[in-house]
Amino acid sequence: MSKVFKMILGAFITVVVLMVVTFINWEYIFGDNRPIANAKAVYQIEFKDKDIAETSDVDNRILYVVPKGHLDTYIKMMRKKGYELTERDPKHNTLLLKKGNSYTEINYRKFARKYTIIDSPFLKEV
Repeated sequence: MSKVFKMILGAFITVVVLMVVTFINWEYIFGDNRPIANAKAVYQIEFKDKDIAETSDVDNRILYVVPKGHLDTYIKMMRKKGYELTERDPKHNTLLLKKGNSYTEINYRKFARKYTIIDSPFLKEV
């Protein structure tokens, strides 16, 4: 009985220490991402068969997660909002969209080998 108690106590202490280290180094480990929000977005794509999922970062900027190589889904969504794709630069991972006389540059980056995160310049309403 005492060996089982010592093992459970040791595992509990290890988990607490790991949680404290993660909490202290949160910004270094995750940057400006919200890991739980990104996990929800990946869940929506994988298990709910959505083509695009919305998430946000710590600054409440809207981010979109799409499967790798499926930027056309985002472009179609923006076309419905009145934007038109004028330039696509895969070397610098940018899309240039136009609405009226104003241009908006959208950046995207690789995320977790199978996905792409698209940085939207729009803020999420809190």
